[in-house]
Amino acid sequence: MSRPSLSSLKTFEVVARLGSLRAAGEVLHITQSAVSHQLRRLEDSLNVQLLEKKGRGIRLTPRGEQLALRLKEGFELIDEALDTVTGATAVEQIRIMCLPSVAVRWLIPRLNRFRALHPDYAISFQYIDSSSTDVPPDIDVQITWFDGNPQGNFAKTRLFKGDTVPVASPLYLQTIAPINHPRDLLRLDLLHDATSDPWRYWFQGQGLNPSHLERGMFYQDFNLLSSAAIAGQGVALCPPRLIEQELANGTLEVLFTERANTARAYWLFSHPEPRPAVGEFTEWLQQEACEPEADFGAN
Repeated sequence: MSRPSLSSLKTFEVVARLGSLRAAGEVLHITQSAVSHQLRRLEDSLNVQLLEKKGRGIRLTPRGEQLALRLKEGFELIDEALDTVTGATAVEQIRIMCLPSVAVRWLIPRLNRFRALHPDYAISFQYIDSSSTDVPPDIDVQITWFDGNPQGNFAKTRLFKGDTVPVASPLYLQTIAPINHPRDLLRLDLLHDATSDPWRYWFQGQGLNPSHLERGMFYQDFNLLSSAAIAGQGVALCPPRLIEQELANGTLEVLFTERANTARAYWLFSHPEPRPAVGEFTEWLQQEACEPEADFGAN
C-alpha cells in the first residue's frame, strides 16, 4: 500500500469536519472538483471506502469515522507544534448566522459581556433571511425564529418568546384620538411585516373581523418596521424582546397586552458536539436569554 499524500489527508479531514465538499473547497481554497479528486486518490491509495452518499449529501463510513478522528488529533498536534515554534497563538473563531433583527437589537448590544469573558475569541456574523433550521457546515450557530417546535438533527435551544404586542411612538399617539379599546386600532395606520396576517389574527383574537388591512404599510425587514413605528408612522406588532431599549426609554409604548404570533419563538441551532469555544458561547447565550422580559403589564 502506497502512503497517501498529506494534502489528500488534510482534504479528507476538512470534509469530515464540515460534512460538505463545497464547504471544504471554500476553506481549502480549491474547487469542489479538486476536493473530489483528492478524496478519490486517498481512497484508492488506502483501498478503503471512507465516504458514501446520503441523499444529496455525504456521510462517513465506519472506517472513515475512525480515520477522521485520528487525523483531527494529528493535525491539532501539528498546529500546536507550529504555534510553539513560531510563538503564535491560535485564534478561536465563532461563526454566527443570525436574523438581522436579533443581531442588531438583541445580540450585539450584549456581546461585550461575552468578549469580556473571552477576549481571545474572534466572532463573525452572517445574516440569515429565513426560518431555516439547517445549519450550514461552515457556521457554528444559527439564531432564527420558528413557529412551533422545529424538527431536524441539529441541536436546538429555545431562547425566548417571539409573540408580539401592538406598540406605537408617543409622537404618533399625540396626533390621534385616545385609544381605549382594541377596536380603536382599526381606524389607525397599521404597520405590517411581510403580510397582514399577524394583525388579522390579533384582531380576531379580540373578537373583531377587520377589513381593508391591505391599506397599511408593509416592511419586509423588522428593523425597518420598528424604525417606522419609532418615527411615528403608525402602530406595529413587535416582539417585546427586540424593542427592550425602546420600551425602557419610552420611545415606544405598548397599547394592549394581548398578543399575536403566540406560537413563535427564537431558537438557537448548532451542530452536535460543538467545539469548546462554541459550547461556551451557546451556554452564554442561554444565560442571556433567561433574563426576564420587560414588565409592561403583560398577560
